[in-house]
Amino acid sequence: MPRHAARSPAPAAERLRLGVAALLAGALILAAPSAWAEAGAPPPPPPTKPTVILTVPDPGPPGGGEPTLGGGRVDLAMRPLAGPPRPPGPKPANPRPSEADLIAAAGFAPEQVGYLVFDLDTGEYLAGHNATRADFLPASVAKVPTTVAALSVLGPDHTFPTLVRFDGDRTGGTWRGTLALVGGGDPVLDSEDLRELVEALKAAGLETLDGPFVYDDSALVAASALEPTQPAEHSYNPGLSALSLDFNRVRIEWDGDYIKRVRTHGTPPVAPIRVERSYDLSVGWSRSGPMLRHAFPPPGTRDDAGLVTEQWKMAPLAPGRGALWLPVKAPAPFVAAVFRELCAEAGITLPEPAPAMGPARGPIVAQHFSRSLDSITVAALKHSNNLVSELLGLATTRRLEGGPLSIPDSAARLERWLAETLPWVDWTGFHLANHSGLSPDSRASPEQIVSILRYGADRSAMGAPYLRLMPARHFPEAAGREIASLVRAGDVVPRVWAKSGTMFHGRGLAGVARGSSGNRLVFAVFASDLERRRAFDEGYLHYSGTAVRAAKTQLARARDLEHALLLKWITEH
Repeated sequence: MPRHAARSPAPAAERLRLGVAALLAGALILAAPSAWAEAGAPPPPPPTKPTVILTVPDPGPPGGGEPTLGGGRVDLAMRPLAGPPRPPGPKPANPRPSEADLIAAAGFAPEQVGYLVFDLDTGEYLAGHNATRADFLPASVAKVPTTVAALSVLGPDHTFPTLVRFDGDRTGGTWRGTLALVGGGDPVLDSEDLRELVEALKAAGLETLDGPFVYDDSALVAASALEPTQPAEHSYNPGLSALSLDFNRVRIEWDGDYIKRVRTHGTPPVAPIRVERSYDLSVGWSRSGPMLRHAFPPPGTRDDAGLVTEQWKMAPLAPGRGALWLPVKAPAPFVAAVFRELCAEAGITLPEPAPAMGPARGPIVAQHFSRSLDSITVAALKHSNNLVSELLGLATTRRLEGGPLSIPDSAARLERWLAETLPWVDWTGFHLANHSGLSPDSRASPEQIVSILRYGADRSAMGAPYLRLMPARHFPEAAGREIASLVRAGDVVPRVWAKSGTMFHGRGLAGVARGSSGNRLVFAVFASDLERRRAFDEGYLHYSGTAVRAAKTQLARARDLEHALLLKWITEH
């Protein structure tokens, strides 16, 4: 074969492959730096991913001048991300506010707030602050020890009697002798109950009484006010007696000099109470003082309408028209006068009432018994009626002592009963000045109140599940409250059954809450500003607009704090 026949040309595909390889090699040599070319070293391997070159104008140095990099451009090399973009991580959670944070946010000093939370189902103490310090104003939370003691001593089925006794002879419809209306301390007696007695007398044949009609309220020690340090003219501070009616208050309306009693609770507006407007500016009336003044006239005082037992003067600066509730300061003659009027409506003639000179005698001719004590307790806790609580406390200590006591002595006896019944509790500093919490001198600690609630929760201790007698508490939406919104409890609505206590510069709440675990959380929380309360009492600032507004603002913050603390405890437990 000829020599040139052995060198046949390569196939077309092979020639194409070699040509492309040569072109790529030439391009790499041209792109390499001159230093590499002069050294004869091989160029670095090409990057696995292309480099992207972005050019942006160079703004030059601050304040003007020439660009710092030549050519007036800045080259930024950006490599693509190694993989797809990742989602952002979770935001760091804000820490939950502590109880101390909430107290500070509400504007209270740490020593002004105390609380204790106890899990009734596990027996654990869950939270506490100043829990053993009896430096707090219980206000109406004092009704808790009063009603727990009453249910324990008297029993939940206890009822209060109101009796009519007659000592004499009966001849047809005329009875010759002494008819006595006898009070048994019924705290919820109303005119319908008196009508029940009148109907019994009518059925017994009484038409005319020939002899004295007397009232006997010796079962309890009467008082002209529940709390002497509180304004006498306020309707929440009436008098007290074993004969009490319609919570010992009456409704009056006036238009100029015309003042009238209003028929309320079915009670006729006939009573030995007189109200008239005063025009004597020389006796110290002022716009910043009380609008009413009370006085007891001498015994036997009469006017054109009959016997007068109480007199009220209305300030000349009072509005020309208005209405208000007036406290009855002498309840027994008031009840007797109403009873006499109801008898007249039924066709029974009685003389004007007079006080009995001793315990009533003679057989019972009519009687009425109140509803049961547990039912009365439900109403007393729900409506926080001061008179009802005082009458319950007095009835309790009367049973303990075998005779009636004054309000202060009765409250002291109830303290001793608590110490005897719950000896494992530290009662240091505990003080009840009365049975309603109306006094600013009463003191209690969160632990003492929680201990009483725990005792009341035991059915065997008093025959009734006390916590079920407490009223349900309703709270506004937490999102609209300054302090409660800090807890961030979502749409949690607190389920709470508790007794509140409110007086200027003193607020409390005690009861049971249902935790998120379903357990029953017994608690007591107080917020008290004793220094401001002391100044309020010493200055008798009940009619100072500035002082009252400041006190109400503090109370609003205390309620908000209660709400916040309960939300925190409920969501965490």
